[in-house]
Amino acid sequence: MAHEMQAAPVTPTSASPSPPGGSPAAAATAAATTTEPPVADGRTPSMPVEERVRRDLEQRTRGVIDALYQLAARVADGRDDVPQSVADNVQHVVHAIAQIDAMRGHIHTQIPKDVMDLVDAGRNPDSYTRTFINRLASENQYSLGQYQSMRAFRDQLGVALSDAFPSLKPSIEKAQRP
Repeated sequence: MAHEMQAAPVTPTSASPSPPGGSPAAAATAAATTTEPPVADGRTPSMPVEERVRRDLEQRTRGVIDALYQLAARVADGRDDVPQSVADNVQHVVHAIAQIDAMRGHIHTQIPKDVMDLVDAGRNPDSYTRTFINRLASENQYSLGQYQSMRAFRDQLGVALSDAFPSLKPSIEKAQRP
């Protein structure tokens, strides 16, 4: 079954596709009239721009994944009309990737190079995250050990100084309070 795929054009002034048959001005009007669900007191919350961009990027990424899945299904189908539908699906994938590329000026997220290298190598970036968190936990435990050791040393030093110099005991106790 061949699906008719009509992709919305991407306007040069926006990373979002224009509505089918609409102009950039109509797209701006539609964007301005889009309402979000009201909060308890009746006002509409304003979602931060970064959140809107992130959600739009996620939606478009899911669209690319869906288009790639449909392409794989078409190729695996093996029917006679497959060459034309494969070409249509490839065109849809290219358009979906172009929509994501059009958003690059609006995305300001830093991704560690190690994560990108893992993705390029076909590995799961979760392993990087897991390793990073484990290393961070180890460093935190080490720092906590150093802090506790210094605190114990301070307390022992305070006791020894108080014994050796009883006149300084009030000052030492004041300095040892957290």
